[in-house]
Amino acid sequence: MLNKIKVTDDKLIEKVAVLHRPFLNKFMRFLTFLGDQGKIWIAIWAVIFYVSRSIYVGVSILVSVLFAFVSSEVIIKRIVGRVRPCHKIDEENLVLKRIPKFYSFPSSHSATSFAMVTLTLMHCSLWTTLIVLVLAIGISFSRFYLQAHYLTDVVCGIVIGIVCSFAMYKIIEAVFYAVDPALIK
Repeated sequence: MLNKIKVTDDKLIEKVAVLHRPFLNKFMRFLTFLGDQGKIWIAIWAVIFYVSRSIYVGVSILVSVLFAFVSSEVIIKRIVGRVRPCHKIDEENLVLKRIPKFYSFPSSHSATSFAMVTLTLMHCSLWTTLIVLVLAIGISFSRFYLQAHYLTDVVCGIVIGIVCSFAMYKIIEAVFYAVDPALIK
């Protein structure tokens, strides 16, 4: 089963290379840049926190995204140790400017992106959620397009982000409710 997944991932990486065009490469590098170190999510979190004026919403989003990051980047990647596709590609065929040093599985860009989507869905308007969803899809796809991750890395990152955000949402809700139910708005 795992071998079949690896073979399929390798075939999909070859197929995505056919899409590479100079303009599209720049656009995908820009999307990845937005996801680097959670730049875009920190900015959006700050706006949501400022607009909502809710400690509960701010803490819920921030802790959930951080939990998704730590779970994917710090814990799971080091356990699985999967080599990135860009480490297997000839230098002249690379579209990434800086090659990531660490492992591939799962995509922490995807995990943090979809943790953010999940929490905006729970706390924000539909329009805010749609904007975050479009950004999250773009950032996640850019990781596959740029050959920094296999498709399974991205998909599993998305699942991890959603699961982590639901788990932290429930924990934070219980803590805030125990401290003062009025804090949950």
